[in-house]
Amino acid sequence: MSSTNTRVVLREYAPDGIHSPDCFAIDDSQPIPDVKTLNKGQVLVQVSALSVDPHQRLFISPPPEKPTIKSAFRYPLGQAIFGIGVGTVVESKNDAFAVGDKVRSESMPWQAYAILGEDQLIKLPTNDSDLSDHVGVYGMAAFTAYLGTIYAGKPEAGETIMISAASGAVGQVAVQLAKARGLRVVGMAGSDEKVEHVRSLGADAVINYKTCGDLNAAIAEAVPNGIDIYFDNIGGEILDAALLNLNPLARVVLCGSMSTYGAAQSKIRGITNLPSIIVKQVTLQCIYYLPHYGTQRETNFIQEMTQLVEQGKMQFRVDERI
Repeated sequence: MSSTNTRVVLREYAPDGIHSPDCFAIDDSQPIPDVKTLNKGQVLVQVSALSVDPHQRLFISPPPEKPTIKSAFRYPLGQAIFGIGVGTVVESKNDAFAVGDKVRSESMPWQAYAILGEDQLIKLPTNDSDLSDHVGVYGMAAFTAYLGTIYAGKPEAGETIMISAASGAVGQVAVQLAKARGLRVVGMAGSDEKVEHVRSLGADAVINYKTCGDLNAAIAEAVPNGIDIYFDNIGGEILDAALLNLNPLARVVLCGSMSTYGAAQSKIRGITNLPSIIVKQVTLQCIYYLPHYGTQRETNFIQEMTQLVEQGKMQFRVDERI
């Protein structure tokens, strides 16, 4: 076993939405912490898996010249970046966590071993699932899809839902949850390979938004009876086109805005079609998973996903790198 605590640090910020491996560096200069370095209440976690999520792109953008209290968080230069991750407790000075416990953290450093406090950890259930499943099929993205589809979307059998970024971590689960509830599902994806993947999940129609030409026309053709639920992961012109095709009393689930992450402010397109939804009494609801951790909604999510996985009715494709 290596004696160094390998970590991924941010070397430089990525300007104008352009990022590359050059923004990061692998640092092997730090030793692995031992129990003597822990304060009371802390644990040492051996990190097993980390989730790479679109919102992290925001954290490597250059800070604004004049930061305000509303400015988005940025990773500090020269420090390990962090995100959602899972691991195993290998040393503990906290009575709530024993050596061998499996844990998840929303602020897991990208390093081999991490010292964390109780307020940064969630103890995972002891079951037969792979630990990495808790950043996958039972993780944040899947839980977000569940919250958006079920609680914000309020689906009824026979309705039509359209889902952008339908091949992504959130979208792929939303597609399958919607089909399980008897909805007609229209997905959007950005390549022919992704389109075929979304079809394989059960989508009734899929739009390649990069090759379809007129977005509004393509959406109108795919949803001849209109959209009852729009699950938005992209923002920008795709959201704008979807608004024109909503039915009265439709629900719009605002989950992400990947088209704007890391983009220069001058290149971000605003929404122009909001007036079209006022008389239709459309509901727009933002979703954010964190306030729902530890609630009955998370319990319901785990139960339903476990059942779907055991029945072979839930696929979750992971791009795994070691």
